[in-house]
Amino acid sequence: MTTIAERDEYAQPKWYANCAQSGSEGYFWWKEEFAYACGAGESIFQQAAEEQMYAIAMNNFAKRINSEVNSETKLEFYDQNGSESRKTKTVISYIVKDTTIREHISKETGTFKYQNKQFTFVKLKMNKQIFDTLVAEAKNAKVASNN
Repeated sequence: MTTIAERDEYAQPKWYANCAQSGSEGYFWWKEEFAYACGAGESIFQQAAEEQMYAIAMNNFAKRINSEVNSETKLEFYDQNGSESRKTKTVISYIVKDTTIREHISKETGTFKYQNKQFTFVKLKMNKQIFDTLVAEAKNAKVASNN
């Protein structure tokens, strides 16, 4: 059985705080490229925190493989007898369609308790060649659906 550490302050694993989207691992003479996605969960229930972190990490892969971003900013200026005011509204939405994620080969996790909640962190790792293939397949499917 593993004891989950209880912390006196909130913290994140260094690998989570500095989660790169891609990188290489290995030795000088043999390196392999990987794509990474990280996620975090927070709940009073351990399983809920784990499902959140995993779903967020998978969604971060999916956004990069097969997403569309819609962004709109509106600026309105009002002149009220020499007194000018401004109103700004920015809306950003991600649309992530059903996305094939066939495999990620490993995960690194961290868990701790803080203020009666479970905090969980995950870093998923996928071979970069597989990631690039999934991006190309999503792009080809989008082109095919537009024709």
